[in-house]
Amino acid sequence: MKKPLPYDPRSLHLIYSSLLLLQLVVTSVVLYAAQENAVITFDIHRLTNTAAPVAAGLNAFFGKWIWTRGMQHLSSEEELEDKLRTLTKMHIWQWVVVQFATILLLSYTLIEANFFYFIFALVNIIYFITLRPKIFTFNEGI
Repeated sequence: MKKPLPYDPRSLHLIYSSLLLLQLVVTSVVLYAAQENAVITFDIHRLTNTAAPVAAGLNAFFGKWIWTRGMQHLSSEEELEDKLRTLTKMHIWQWVVVQFATILLLSYTLIEANFFYFIFALVNIIYFITLRPKIFTFNEGI
């Protein structure tokens, strides 16, 4: 019988870097594609002008909820390996939710040629950068 490989959380940093790089590449494509005809406008009567930023904000709160819920679950775990797996899942789900919001906002920037959404996307990217894998701060690096 094969013995399972020990859990290695170092791949978490690679996943984070890949998702961040994807956001930056999509951002540069949006900048290139929309640079000539995009403007910054806000019309209160357009549903997307309020719905898209609100949806992105709700995704950020949902990501925070995933983190809080995971920390509560983490405190009930007994084994260190189970704690590391739970921590990894928490990070990945939080990142995916925040990344979805960024892609949503960048898509609306292209669709409507309105850099109003792009401003929110930049804020979301900065928020994503703050979500660096915390597993490395718990054990002083691996």
